[in-house]
Amino acid sequence: MNNTAKDQYFLWQFAPEQEAKIRYQEFGENNENTTPLLFLHGYGGMIEHWDLNIPEFTHDHKIYAMDLIGFGKSEKPNVRYSLELFASQIETFLYLKKLDSVIIVGHSMGAASGVYFAHHQPEKIKALILVNPSGLFGDTMDGMNTLFFGLVASPLIGEMLLAAFANPVAVGQSLMPTYYNQSKVDDKLINQFTLPLQDKGAQYSYLSPSKRPLDFRLDHLAKPCNYKGPAFLVWGSEDSALPPNKIIPEFQQLLPQAGAYILPKASHCSHHDAHEEFNKRLAWILELIEVPAAQ
Repeated sequence: MNNTAKDQYFLWQFAPEQEAKIRYQEFGENNENTTPLLFLHGYGGMIEHWDLNIPEFTHDHKIYAMDLIGFGKSEKPNVRYSLELFASQIETFLYLKKLDSVIIVGHSMGAASGVYFAHHQPEKIKALILVNPSGLFGDTMDGMNTLFFGLVASPLIGEMLLAAFANPVAVGQSLMPTYYNQSKVDDKLINQFTLPLQDKGAQYSYLSPSKRPLDFRLDHLAKPCNYKGPAFLVWGSEDSALPPNKIIPEFQQLLPQAGAYILPKASHCSHHDAHEEFNKRLAWILELIEVPAAQ
């Protein structure tokens, strides 16, 4: 990642008596011919998970990236985590930075948060670029996963599992299935994903999708949703957790205007797994989006 980007923080009062310290970074210079980009990581992720992508686009775009509440270096309070909460964080950040319009580049849970926000405030979004988005699962939740999530939802068992998971060996094992190019799962990546798990309050955010899965789903949104602007789905062909052949049709019911692009030899973390191919596709998408603004 660009070494000149420093951690910045803002204090977000998300409820009358609740607040959290949120980390973000800025890259590049303001450009009147292009729309700012906002990068949003997936479940368990952080700003650094975009380290092979963001530097490629700082010459032409002002770029923002932030850690969602409960993840990365953002504070992890005991609150009800949900796509609605993350969307509220997006709204606050746009207000803080006086941004009238952004292009969201979101991965997995970050992508689902972007969709949720765009549905409720479509006028704020120039385009959605959704990388292996979660939120719609079709029939991919098999019996074993259902049983596992039921166990995790038990407070005692869930916290025991989190404690057992919060070490480099377990994190490495969990990351491996999300990568086709497993050499990318190196010590640096593993440490990036391990450290936030050891933070105070990590159990609240990390266990919330399994304790309250409906809070992280998009099923309840109208189909098509309220957002009618440009939308793009970028998917790793080898994503076994969210297989593109099953999930893309569901997202195209929500966003019928969305074009879909499959990245070969990439799994769930396709932006990092096959970063060169992803960056080429993202550059092509951004050029397509920004043609009217540049004229």
